[in-house]
Amino acid sequence: MESPMLARCIFIFSLLFYTTASKAADPYLWLPTSYKGKLPQLKQAVEVARENPRCSRVLKGTVNVDLSSQQVPVFKILCRDDERKTFSLLLDGTSFKTYDRTKSRFHKGPSERSMREFWTACNKAVADMYEDFRTIRVLTRERPEPTLYKDATVGIAIDFDAVSLIGERLAFRAECIFTSGTSYRLKLTGREEDTP
Repeated sequence: MESPMLARCIFIFSLLFYTTASKAADPYLWLPTSYKGKLPQLKQAVEVARENPRCSRVLKGTVNVDLSSQQVPVFKILCRDDERKTFSLLLDGTSFKTYDRTKSRFHKGPSERSMREFWTACNKAVADMYEDFRTIRVLTRERPEPTLYKDATVGIAIDFDAVSLIGERLAFRAECIFTSGTSYRLKLTGREEDTP
């Protein structure tokens, strides 16, 4: 006959073992809304991380937004080794190989976060031109694909029509060329006016 204390110990031990085993089998996975469609690739990245000899347990998986683009996500997998030390693996979301940090992020295009910042900054630059014209009508309503230049700069173009202070109808393309962060130079060129 077992003592009540021994039975409680066995119950608690089995409960702890079950909780630990279920957590090991099902790590916490999280993606921002804009990357929700990448969940199958994230699950595959977790499986690749489990094959790493140092990774005895996967704790968490997510996307590194700063290094990712929609075309090529970079997944950050948090692992624990046999000595209970945690470490991260960065995996390329297309090849599932270890991400090479020496690659320029502009090789694949800017991250989603950077694109939002570039788009906001360029829209503000166009809006700030209102004092130079009587009216401005922005034609580019949705964020365009960026232009990736060889010198690792990124261009965002916004087309707009304007009426000058003397009443002349004008058609322009404003291109914000980003060098680092949200620093940019503005290039304003004329374009053929759209006919209604």
